[in-house]
Amino acid sequence: MGTKIIEDEIKDLIFRSNTSNNLNSAVKDLSHLKTYTIDDSKTVEIDDAISLEQVSGQNKLWIHIASPASYIEYQSGIDEKARKLVSTVYLSTNTYYMLPEALINNVFSLSDKEKRESLSLGVILNDDGTISSTEIVQSLIQVDYRLDFTEADELIDYAPKEEIDLSLISTILESRKNWRKNLGSIEILESYGKIVVDDKIPNIKIIDPTLSRQLISEAMILYGDIISNFTKLNKIPVPYRVQQRSDKVSRDNIQLSDNKILYNFLLKKTMGKTYYSINPMQHDSLALTSYLHATSPIRRYADLLVHYQLNRFLNNKVLISKDDVQQIIHEINNQGRQNIMRFREDQKYWLGIWFENNTFNEYSVILLNWINRYKNICLLYFVDYNFSTISNLHSKLNINIGDNFNVKNTNHDNNDMNYFEIIQ
Repeated sequence: MGTKIIEDEIKDLIFRSNTSNNLNSAVKDLSHLKTYTIDDSKTVEIDDAISLEQVSGQNKLWIHIASPASYIEYQSGIDEKARKLVSTVYLSTNTYYMLPEALINNVFSLSDKEKRESLSLGVILNDDGTISSTEIVQSLIQVDYRLDFTEADELIDYAPKEEIDLSLISTILESRKNWRKNLGSIEILESYGKIVVDDKIPNIKIIDPTLSRQLISEAMILYGDIISNFTKLNKIPVPYRVQQRSDKVSRDNIQLSDNKILYNFLLKKTMGKTYYSINPMQHDSLALTSYLHATSPIRRYADLLVHYQLNRFLNNKVLISKDDVQQIIHEINNQGRQNIMRFREDQKYWLGIWFENNTFNEYSVILLNWINRYKNICLLYFVDYNFSTISNLHSKLNINIGDNFNVKNTNHDNNDMNYFEIIQ
C-alpha cells in the first residue's frame, strides 16, 4: 500500500472519530464509571484502563482495552502495514510504532478526559478467585485519572476513603492470582534493570514489581484468560498464546535456597518457549488451559487480530477465515522473533557503551551459568543493577554456579562481548 493511501486513511479515521454518528447501537456507554489508567509517565500507547462498579452489592471489575479495530478496516493500508511490522519496536533511542502516531494520539490511546471506544470486559469474581459472571461489550469510556505507577501505589497503599477503588481492585485481583497459584502458576517477583538512553548516554533504570504493576499484570492475564475461553467456546479463529513446560529441566529438582537470584534463574529455565497457535493449548507458567494476547491492540498485531474477530462476532459479521488467521500467525511468529532480536541487540549495544563509560567500576556479580567453561564464557548477574548478561570471565579461581564475587570490566570487543576479571 502506498504512503498516499495510508495518509488518506488516517485523515478519514480522524474525521470519523470526531463525528457523533460513528458509534453503533451495540456500543455500551460506560463513561459514567470512574476509570483509571496506570502506566509509565512517558507512555504514548495507552491500551488499558480499569473501573469498579457496584452491582447488587457485588464488586464488578471492568477492564477496558483500546479499540483500534473499531476504526481500522482489515486489509486496509494501515492494517497491512501494521501486519508487516507485527508490533511496536522500542529501541533505546527511537520507537517504531505499529500504528500511525497521529491515530494513536488522537483516536486510539485511552487519554484522560477524552471519550474513547474500547472493548470492555466486566467480571465478578468469587472470594476464592473463581469467576462468577462475565460480560464482553464494545463500549465508550472516559478516563478520569491517568496515574503513573508511583501514584497508583500510593492510592493502593493508603486507600483514602474517597479513592478506595484501586485498593479494592488490588484485593480482587490478588484473589485471582492466588487461585492461579493453587493451580501451579509460576510467579517470579524480582526487580530488573533496563537500559535507558538520554542524550546518547546510557544508564540503568531499575523497575521494581510494585503493587500497581502486579495489579495491571493480573488484570491483563484475567482479560486474556476470559477472552480465550470465549473465543474457544464460540469457535472464533484467533492466535492463542501457548507455553508448554520445558522437558529439559525438571521443576521438581529445583530447591528454594537463600540465593533467590539463582533460584529464579533456574525456575525460568523450566519454562517452555511461548508462541502463537491457532489451537488453544495450555499456558504453563500462568497455569491456564488456554490464553491469548488481547490487551495491547495498539502495539501488537496479534491483539489487533483478536479484536477484529471479536468485533465481527459481536456484530454478527463474517469472521476472518481460519486459513487466513493461520497464515497471519505464521507471519507473527517469524517477524516477532526478529523484533525481539532487534530489541536485544539494541540493549546489548548500549549495555556495552555503559560498561565502557564505567570501566573503573567494581561490580558485585553472581555466576548463573557456564555457557562455555573452556572459553570462559558465562552468564553473570549484576547484583546492584538487576540484570544479567553473557560475559567473558577471566579467573584462576575455581568459581561455581551461584557464587557471589566482585569483578571489574577489562574490555569490550566489536561483538559486544564484555570481559571481566575477578577482584581478589
